[in-house]
Amino acid sequence: MVGVLAGAAVGLLTGILLAPDSGKKTREKLIGKSKDLRDKVTDSLDDVKMAYNRKVDAFADQSKSRVESIKNGLKV
Repeated sequence: MVGVLAGAAVGLLTGILLAPDSGKKTREKLIGKSKDLRDKVTDSLDDVKMAYNRKVDAFADQSKSRVESIKNGLKV
């Protein structure tokens, strides 16, 4: 995921820098595209965090269930 975003950023930067625009226009494009890329990266990281948290919660629930099963098995 990070590689794809980095590749997109490099391609975008190269395209903007090679475009025949004035310096001011190029800087404005860079700023705009940088903000877009930052937003995409932030969204991707949020998705990864949510997926990670879901996995941790599922693991915790499974662990609690197993501990309870073991406790109940030990009670005689």
